[in-house]
Amino acid sequence: MPLLQILKHQSDNDWNVADIVFVLTNRRHGEKSIAYCESHDQALVGDKTLAFWLMDAEMYSSMSTMSGPSIVIDRGIALHKMIRFITHTLGGEGYLNFIGE
Repeated sequence: MPLLQILKHQSDNDWNVADIVFVLTNRRHGEKSIAYCESHDQALVGDKTLAFWLMDAEMYSSMSTMSGPSIVIDRGIALHKMIRFITHTLGGEGYLNFIGE
């Protein structure tokens, strides 16, 4: 299952790490690839970014220093960091940063 489908259709509690590793490493030996977690296409077609898939509406109300801690934001940031880390380490010979607009 492609990583975006995992993110859209499964709770993070149900993610199978072996499947994610397989998707990121499934390429011919010696074939160079560039990995990325999100692209500007998501913004162009109106899809949510990775951060919005993880934290959604909480990003508007719970990321201020004026509000108290939020488990949704803390968990979302931690998952965002882990997703970027595993993509960076297993995704190939290069890593593409998200550049919007």
